[in-house]
Amino acid sequence: MTEEWWPELAPVIEPTVAEKPPYRVVDVHTHLSVPAAEEIARPFYRPEYEPRVRYSSAQTLRYNREYRASERQTRQFEDAEARLADMDKQGVDLQVLAVPPSEYFYWLDKEQALKASRTQHERFAEVVARYPDRFAAVANPPMNHPELAVEVLREARDLGFNGFEMSADVVGADLDHPRFDVVWEAAAELEMTAIMHPQGFTHGERMTDYYLVNVMCMPLASALATTRMILGGVWRRHPGFRMVVVHGGGYLPFYFARTDHAYAVRPELRGQIDRPPSDYLRELYFDTNVFDPGMVRHLVAEFGAEHVLLGTDYPFDMGTVDPLAFIERVGLDEQARRLVLGGNAARLLRLG
Repeated sequence: MTEEWWPELAPVIEPTVAEKPPYRVVDVHTHLSVPAAEEIARPFYRPEYEPRVRYSSAQTLRYNREYRASERQTRQFEDAEARLADMDKQGVDLQVLAVPPSEYFYWLDKEQALKASRTQHERFAEVVARYPDRFAAVANPPMNHPELAVEVLREARDLGFNGFEMSADVVGADLDHPRFDVVWEAAAELEMTAIMHPQGFTHGERMTDYYLVNVMCMPLASALATTRMILGGVWRRHPGFRMVVVHGGGYLPFYFARTDHAYAVRPELRGQIDRPPSDYLRELYFDTNVFDPGMVRHLVAEFGAEHVLLGTDYPFDMGTVDPLAFIERVGLDEQARRLVLGGNAARLLRLG
């Protein structure tokens, strides 16, 4: 074993090396923690509820504890003013706030789930009201209680939230299950865009080492969930339902041809859709937190610039620290760049 190496905890945001464009830059993938909601959920928590805890090594668990407890990370996760300073350095005009995946709390009963969601939304609404030009927010509906989730979405819509975040599974339940149709129907009716952000992978037994619980499990969970939703006919039944998949959509946007081939030759894929799976995939949206400019170029070339949105995963260490410089390396033309850096987010989330 080599001597344990611990980097400086929490990412340090330095001023961007790119030129700030003259139009609004929107980061659609950020997380704001709400400690008051954590307090509500803590008495009911068990480690097996959270895949990223259940399948993390002792080294990962220790590092995450120290990382999250560092002073800078606490400020970045909880303090709006600290975020503003980082946003100014990054050249980001507006962040879309969502809860960290560890704060979905899907395992709570109805009463506690409603209380936790409302507490999160009150905090988000407070931050947005204080800085309306710098922040917008998306809801955290209690997805394990679909009818209640619809009620919470309607409340959040009244607060001015035009989207909601969700995991790639709900306490292990797959999102193509018909019980979630009421949520997709309500989202389409309310014109609320979903942002899929996984919370690890539910069968990560082989992923505990090397931080694979995040490195591989996050894009794997998104690829599986999106594939199941497509093949399960979610968009055939709810064509108005819009969804952004973070981390560049996971693995699926880079290897969808195999699924299309299977649709052409196998009957198992044809039960609930009547078009190739990639037809439905092209209706989805993807963020840019993929670390390789060539992967963003692929997303733009394959799905169109109008389907790609700037996302950083702020303030996690698995995020894009200088998003403007990263997009500059992609080499987009000015029209595509304008869409990716903020135009698409403004359209999908109806940012004034």
